[in-house]
Amino acid sequence: MATTSDKEGDGMEGTVENTKDGSTKVSCFKANLKAQLLMILIVVGVIAGFSLGIGIRELEPSDNALMWIGLPGEMYMRMLQMMILPLIICSVITGTASVDPKCNGRVSVAALTYIIVTNTFPCLLSIALAFAIKPGVGMSDVKGDAVAQTDPENIISTQDIFADLIRNIAPSNLITACFQQAQTKYALKEEITIRNVSGNLENITTITKTRVPGASNSPNALGLVLCCMMFGIAISTLGKAAKPFFVFFEAATIIIFKILNWLIWYTPIGVLSLIAVAIARADNILETFRSLGLFACTVVVGLLLYQFIILPLGVFAATRRNPYKIQTEYSRAWMVTFASASSAVAMPEGLLALERLHIDKRVAQFVVPLATATNRDGSTMFMAAACIFISQIEGMEVDGSKVITIWILTAALSLAIPALPSASIVCVIIILTALGIPIQQTGLLFALDWFLDRVRGGVNQISIGYCAVVAYHFSKSVLPKEDSDEDSIEA
Repeated sequence: MATTSDKEGDGMEGTVENTKDGSTKVSCFKANLKAQLLMILIVVGVIAGFSLGIGIRELEPSDNALMWIGLPGEMYMRMLQMMILPLIICSVITGTASVDPKCNGRVSVAALTYIIVTNTFPCLLSIALAFAIKPGVGMSDVKGDAVAQTDPENIISTQDIFADLIRNIAPSNLITACFQQAQTKYALKEEITIRNVSGNLENITTITKTRVPGASNSPNALGLVLCCMMFGIAISTLGKAAKPFFVFFEAATIIIFKILNWLIWYTPIGVLSLIAVAIARADNILETFRSLGLFACTVVVGLLLYQFIILPLGVFAATRRNPYKIQTEYSRAWMVTFASASSAVAMPEGLLALERLHIDKRVAQFVVPLATATNRDGSTMFMAAACIFISQIEGMEVDGSKVITIWILTAALSLAIPALPSASIVCVIIILTALGIPIQQTGLLFALDWFLDRVRGGVNQISIGYCAVVAYHFSKSVLPKEDSDEDSIEA
């Protein structure tokens, strides 16, 4: 028989349990809110950026006003760019040094195979959509308004682009590689000769273009990645003798990530500023979309199909992992890429996303810089569609042989896109020149490049994350345990 005190005790225990359950739920909610707070703030920043940009367009702000509105975004970009090179150098060295050469080889093969495949096949989808939608047919009304913004005399030839790619693989100076990379320049030489034509002396001017060694003011990311790989492999081969060198770069990597964790909370303000200025400075948005809407639709539909259907199916078939979970974790990196129009700037966010996905940090620290420098599947889709678009505007027939040429050149140039503003459009001009198609209408592409560059950059960013996941899947069986990393260096 239960006493009154027993009943009171049972009631108190039930009250304590209910209180504990309630406090647990509240603490879980707070933990989830804190984990997603940055993502929520970034989304708010994106929406506020679009709203502010559209709003201030109506006020026709001066250049000075736009400068101050864009200053927070500029500071955000500068702070992240300040950390990119140290991050590439330290993460690649520690990533490759932490595993044995056999594993490094497997990671490299898996990553490069993924990059080559994803740079090659997406442009076929883009070509098919361009033929189906026909964005350039019937655009004779805007044809006369196009002005090419790239001087054909300054266009780098295809063979020079590949020659520069080979030169940049082995930089002559590691210090200058941090802010310069080899790029062929052209010098125009004018020669005047005097000829006697039927008793009359005439001056004949001959202009010749010669190659001269040159450099562009941008980091040689590919050369730095490969050189750091060599340092890392040498460290893992030497073992104990190279341990102090390894410990230094491992500590530097930890410090850099700590700084990035601080900077990343500035992302919502930076995103708001960057998007607001991009929208405010865009000329005639509605007219541009009205005249070039079908081309923009072709590119965006292709990118969406590729990002949300084709690429996830391929990744799932290769790894049996949920690709949409990967995309969800990578959404912050996508937003940073969209705001900044730069995959490199979003690299720190990508590394943090891979850490949340439990991808081995040694693989992530090696693959992400490599893929950032060479993975261009979103760009190849834009380039292929743009070539068909310009051909249709010019009324030129694109037969099977030209389609194959566009496909091959687009896939090949994607690995060697020069470090120039609107580099994808420069590659389009190179492909059109190789096909004998007039390039005067490429000026149309610049009208929407501020938008399409961000969308294709976002696809590139998601693909970089997939690349790391695929490389980890095919190399995890030979990866030593992380706990034994120090022992492997000492061995």
